[in-house]
Amino acid sequence: MSIELDVKLDKKSLGSFLLYHNYARPAGILGIVISIAAVVVLCLKWNYWTMTQRGILFVLALLFTVFQPMMLLWKGKKQLSLEEFQQPFHYVFNDKGVEISQNDDRQEFSWSEIRKITYRSHAVYVYMSTVSAFVLPASQCDGRFQELVGMMREHMKK
Repeated sequence: MSIELDVKLDKKSLGSFLLYHNYARPAGILGIVISIAAVVVLCLKWNYWTMTQRGILFVLALLFTVFQPMMLLWKGKKQLSLEEFQQPFHYVFNDKGVEISQNDDRQEFSWSEIRKITYRSHAVYVYMSTVSAFVLPASQCDGRFQELVGMMREHMKK
C-alpha cells in the first residue's frame, strides 16, 4: 500500500507546529510557568514592588505568553518566504518508509530512521531529529489523513 501527497506548507500549519514544538517541551512549559508566576506575584504584591520591579515582572509575564509566540510566528512566516517553501513537497509513504521530493531533489527515509511522530487532530509532525520535522496538515491529505495516521502507527510499532 502506498499513500502519495503533495504538501505546500501555509502560515497556519507551520505556525501551529512551531508553537506546539516550543511549548510541548519542558523549557516551553517552564517558560509559561515563569510568566504565570510573574503575573501572580505582580498582582499579589503590587504595593511591595517599585515601579522598576513592576516593569520587570510585567515584561517577564509577557515574555513567554506574548513575545515568544509572536517571534515564533514571525520566524515561520520568514521561513515560508524561502525559495524551497514556494513549491509543494511530494511525499510517498509505503511499507519501506517515506520518500520526499521537490523538483529534482529527492530523499528517502526508512521507518527506522524516523525518530518520532506526533499525531495532532489537524496535522502529523514527523521528526527526523530532535529539532527538525516535516509537517503534514490534515487539510492537505486529500481525505486520507486517518489512513496515513494508521499506516504510520502500524510501521512505528515495528
